[in-house]
Amino acid sequence: MTEEYLRIGDYELEVGRLLERLASAGASRVLLQLPEGLKRYYPAVADYIGARTGVEVRLDAGPVYGSCLAAHERPGGYDLVVHVGHDPYPLYAPRGAKVVYLDLEYVGVDPEEFSGRVEEYLRVAGTRRVAIVTTNQHKRLSGFLRERLETGGFGVAFGPAVVFGCYVPPELATAGAEAVVVVAGGLFHAIGVGMLVGRTLVVRADPYTRTVGDASREVSRFVAVRLRRMLDALSARSWGIIVGTAGQYRPSVVERLVRVLRERGHRYYLYDAPLLDVEVLRNADSPEVEAYVVTSCPRVAVDDLSEFEKPVLTPSEALVVLERGSVDEYPRGFL
Repeated sequence: MTEEYLRIGDYELEVGRLLERLASAGASRVLLQLPEGLKRYYPAVADYIGARTGVEVRLDAGPVYGSCLAAHERPGGYDLVVHVGHDPYPLYAPRGAKVVYLDLEYVGVDPEEFSGRVEEYLRVAGTRRVAIVTTNQHKRLSGFLRERLETGGFGVAFGPAVVFGCYVPPELATAGAEAVVVVAGGLFHAIGVGMLVGRTLVVRADPYTRTVGDASREVSRFVAVRLRRMLDALSARSWGIIVGTAGQYRPSVVERLVRVLRERGHRYYLYDAPLLDVEVLRNADSPEVEAYVVTSCPRVAVDDLSEFEKPVLTPSEALVVLERGSVDEYPRGFL
């Protein structure tokens, strides 16, 4: 495979593999998907692909929050879907899917300087055995960080590995790390990891702001809110189950919830929702429903609907409420 990259802003887009795939597939029309915040680069990428290959490029203007929503099946007669900036979603791999996943590496930070900040923070914190997780945009940077830490005498028990909003590799829980370094922008992924690894120190290392810090306070705040919402749902006897599409369609999760609700003698209603936010749920809400469980994107329940008028839970939260009938600790998983 020929290594070739296209510079767009502060990112490098892996295009060598794409050009080879387009040629081998004889593609004449593709759908291009860029993640939120980077759609402004659509013209530059489409012009490049068109000039190099002559392929017609259509641009997906809809939300692309992750590879769970990669357009595996989309009307329009596309030969391939080009999905940029996310790794394949581990829980969704439909057969015959014609999707090309392209890495999009952020190169607007000095790897040496950034890794030095992380190393200094870990030394002050007194941790010597760490795990490293990241997102698609920082895989090369995270590899550099691992080399820097190992050279400095740290033990890297796990990673670098890619995490998703609702998915963390299960091996992380048994890696024996004293701290998990989350190389990603903002707090979204650090909070998700922190909610799943319990008392392990979670260090957020943000390449965009070049800041390193402890995410424990933010994680504790989120967990406290989620425990309160679980307690609010203990008395619910009528539930709404939100069902998603594509990689957010989880029939086994839906079936388990339905089975438990039937066993408890509770009423339930199934709501199909390709996209979910507070306005969508408020518009569909009814006095007949006392609590909801989101089987599509559980992070919508955690990040966007925690203050909804009624409890809105993730599947793992709902199962604790329904099966145990009490709330003693937060479950270590979103699904």
